[in-house]
Amino acid sequence: MGLTGGGFIALLFLVVVVLFAFTVWWWPRGARPGPGTLAARIGLLVGTQAVTLLAVLVAVNAHFEFYSGWDDLFATNAAPAKIKHVMAKAGGPVKQIDTATIKRLGSAAAKRDPAVSGATEEYRFQGQATGLSAETFVLLPPQYYQAAYAKTKFPVVIVLTGYPGHPTALLHTMHFPELVRQGERAGVPPAIYVLMRPTEAPPRDTECADVPGGPQVESFFATDVPLAMAAHYRVAVGRAGWGIMGDSTGGFCATKIAMKHPDRYSAAASLSGYFSTIQDLTTGKLFDGNKNLANESNLLWREKHLPAPPISLLVASCRVGEKTFPENERFLAAIRPPMKADSLFLPSGGHNYRTFRRMVPATLRWFGVRLKAE
Repeated sequence: MGLTGGGFIALLFLVVVVLFAFTVWWWPRGARPGPGTLAARIGLLVGTQAVTLLAVLVAVNAHFEFYSGWDDLFATNAAPAKIKHVMAKAGGPVKQIDTATIKRLGSAAAKRDPAVSGATEEYRFQGQATGLSAETFVLLPPQYYQAAYAKTKFPVVIVLTGYPGHPTALLHTMHFPELVRQGERAGVPPAIYVLMRPTEAPPRDTECADVPGGPQVESFFATDVPLAMAAHYRVAVGRAGWGIMGDSTGGFCATKIAMKHPDRYSAAASLSGYFSTIQDLTTGKLFDGNKNLANESNLLWREKHLPAPPISLLVASCRVGEKTFPENERFLAAIRPPMKADSLFLPSGGHNYRTFRRMVPATLRWFGVRLKAE
């Protein structure tokens, strides 16, 4: 019986009803004094509440799909993912960023030789074009500090969390730096990874849109982030060296920004993302009733009605346990040249960091093949 199946949830709530009815029926009969009846009363109360809590948690999990099944809950579905190629149907000058601070993270990390272990820096800046402020964590490869690479410029991958995540979740929950270092040791070409969140106007979920009269988040990622990185790091100049990826909302944003700004990003990866803008209480009115703006942010609509951009996409999802999987398939089916796409589909997995972690190693290798610093 599946963890998210309606039968299992119904069974749990049936057990709750039976326990509650039995408690009401038995309570007067268990009123006799003595340690035995007292223990029985306590056990019945605790048991009823525990099963009730379990039923609620299972129902919530089924709705949000944090865990797709028993194998996902107990981490027995950790098989490596493989990328499948999807057959498609027939920089200017850099301005200095003045309001920025950079700090090397961790006393222990600071004692290591960055030319051997690489480094992680906290980088805060304010965008010149939009005025939005960002806190980022920049992962620099060991080669960045080696004399042989002193004049080398490195490819860049922007890495976005889901909403309402913070970049620290990529550090401490997904353990993204660890995955990057593992990839480097396995031969993934050196690159700079910039860990960010998809909204720079928290707590509002902007869906990476330029909101009329509001925060210009799309422009922030298209213009401010590349300028800020180029002002302080040796990064690729041309689009061939720039990629963007993310999970959940971050995956939607990564795909959207690359599709709308192929002059800046040549590759994007969506990990358990979606392809049409969400609008709810967390977003508010994103487009002020402008249907054209809403359509332009709907990636399924863009595929059908606008010329395909010359970018490469990696679409990752789970066949079982991910509600947006059918939408991922529809998006891939509509790919047209010159856009190229590959798929990374796990047999099962919930919408959680454990699943995202399983997708990251193959995603890093995918970017490693495609991004080239000019």
